[in-house]
Amino acid sequence: MKERVVKGVTHYLFDDLDEFRSKISLSHPVVKEWRHSNKGDWILTDDGQVCQVLHLGVLKKSDRKKETTFIRTIMGSYVCSPSVVIKGDMKTNMHTFSTAGESPSVRKKNRKKVTDKEFLFGKYVAKGDEVVEAYMKAFPSKNKNYAKSQAKLLLKTDRVKKLIREEIDKYLSEAEITPTYLLEEMRNIIDKGGSSDRDKITAITTLMKISGMMETQKTTESVTLFQGFSKEQLDAIQGSQYKKLAEVKKDSEK
Repeated sequence: MKERVVKGVTHYLFDDLDEFRSKISLSHPVVKEWRHSNKGDWILTDDGQVCQVLHLGVLKKSDRKKETTFIRTIMGSYVCSPSVVIKGDMKTNMHTFSTAGESPSVRKKNRKKVTDKEFLFGKYVAKGDEVVEAYMKAFPSKNKNYAKSQAKLLLKTDRVKKLIREEIDKYLSEAEITPTYLLEEMRNIIDKGGSSDRDKITAITTLMKISGMMETQKTTESVTLFQGFSKEQLDAIQGSQYKKLAEVKKDSEK
């Protein structure tokens, strides 16, 4: 027997019908065809366990005229369809229909491959669109608050960050901006007579870190050329106050 507390109430999952009878009642009815059950019914799962229906609901998608009923138990949520079965352990999230037991946000976070809409979102962000606007154009959505939360979630995923970095690399390549070019520009700042002392010190410090002249603990040093963009956009390619247009990484002692 297993249990789960839902809204302060303990609900039980019995291993089989015999255990249910011994713990609850010898005569209490159990619905053997759970697809035709109602809220409050005790049901027999496809692998012989017994649990209670906590919620009976209706799903209706905008592109479908037919409504679909579903039930929620402590094992999870299930569409009342012949192709769906209830079996195994309790899902981590009882509100999800996923067989893996993951919530939609967790699935979105853990997915490895970018979807077509995510690809569009990444391209829009890489070319400089504000992240909420980019999300609403790619998916699309009219709810700005929802778009903001979903865009923030996507920008934290490795697959979208990788996509945006690749798109930016393409733009840099087309503009013939290379690591060598960036280093030469820093050297020009140092050599240029009209450069301020502050600009020269910044450039010299950066070059010293790259060359390993500044000793401290070993770390990965990032040398970056920035152009003003929103913080959310930059978060997609590793976080700062500006959008990274190029990054050279190397192990150094700083």
